[in-house]
Amino acid sequence: MSETTAAATDEQATIYTAYEIDFMLGLRDTENGRITREQVGLRSAPEAAREFVTAAVTSGLRARGKVERSEDGQWLLGEEGQVVATALTAADRWLGIALAEGEAMRMAFIIKANDAIVMLTQDELDSFVVTALPGPEQVPASVADIVQAFLDGGNERTVSLRRTDLSAADDPIPLMFHVEQGGDRKIGHLPLDEEGILQVSDLPADGVAEAVRALWEEGASRAPGASA
Repeated sequence: MSETTAAATDEQATIYTAYEIDFMLGLRDTENGRITREQVGLRSAPEAAREFVTAAVTSGLRARGKVERSEDGQWLLGEEGQVVATALTAADRWLGIALAEGEAMRMAFIIKANDAIVMLTQDELDSFVVTALPGPEQVPASVADIVQAFLDGGNERTVSLRRTDLSAADDPIPLMFHVEQGGDRKIGHLPLDEEGILQVSDLPADGVAEAVRALWEEGASRAPGASA
């Protein structure tokens, strides 16, 4: 992720394992939360190990001061956990970000619930850095910084974006950026061709920010400069 974004959110960052996030989602079962699970790719522990995993998760969260046990035996999230869990279980928009170079891939997810925004950035295979962004209007610039910094890092790199809205959870909107071996930059956008492949256009030097803004704010996947 970009240094600018990291610096802006450093004080608000916390690392949670996938099982911890799954546990937090499970405290309040909602349709939005189930979509969040699917978007982030969270998997609950196998039935045979669920009791052990839950005990380990709650023990770890409690030791870190993230949860406490009420007098009637209920798990209560701390202030930070409540903010994160509320965003995850009340989400209305998801933006998946995949940074790929060869076989290596790193994922991040921006999750919006009204004006609340959290970003989950893959830290290790089974954990995420969770950060808060100031508001929805900050998302395009933050994502464009991430995309631009990654593309600037070398050739044969690809960034795939996928916006999903609660109103059309089964119909995500894709967008892709790619640096070819020779250094030329391309953008993949809708509409799909007859084989279900994105259209490919040249990516101008200043086109990342415009394309990301259109995707996040309008739900539009198009080449920079194309008419709305």
